[in-house]
Amino acid sequence: MFFSQYFARQQFLLLLLVLGLAVGCSSASLDIPDTASVKGTVTYKGEPLKGASIVFSTTATKPSMNATINAITDEKGQFELKSYFGARTEKRGVIPGTYKVTVLKMVPPGKMTEAEYQAKVTEADRIVSGGGVLTQTQTPPELKQLIPRQYSDVTVSELEATVVADQENEFQFDLN
Repeated sequence: MFFSQYFARQQFLLLLLVLGLAVGCSSASLDIPDTASVKGTVTYKGEPLKGASIVFSTTATKPSMNATINAITDEKGQFELKSYFGARTEKRGVIPGTYKVTVLKMVPPGKMTEAEYQAKVTEADRIVSGGGVLTQTQTPPELKQLIPRQYSDVTVSELEATVVADQENEFQFDLN
């Protein structure tokens, strides 16, 4: 009886050791592919588009590695893409290839300005963090998609970009 319990414990400890090594080695040996620099500018109706999300989605049927590829435009509508391979691995640029591009920009509804919307959100946060419950008039309205569907929906986006290895890739997206 003692021997079988001892043997079972030894097997359990060996299993834990093997699993620990497998997890440790797999995260350290993650083979991240080379990326190429990608920068660009987005305009909407002739004006730089500030605060928009730019997303590159692979068009390959079997991508070499899944990555989240995105950026936010600055005041001048400019962006520089980064690829995120899992929760802890970020790399400047994009794996070379052809991508479907989407542009997303959420804005307050109607004639509400972004400052008015942010004030409403701040007030709602204050009420809720103090233990209160929001009334319908205190609840911020839903944001609306500013960008037309032909640019903001990956299933129908008309935007495409081909990223080439070993060069600076710069794109200009002019949206109507």
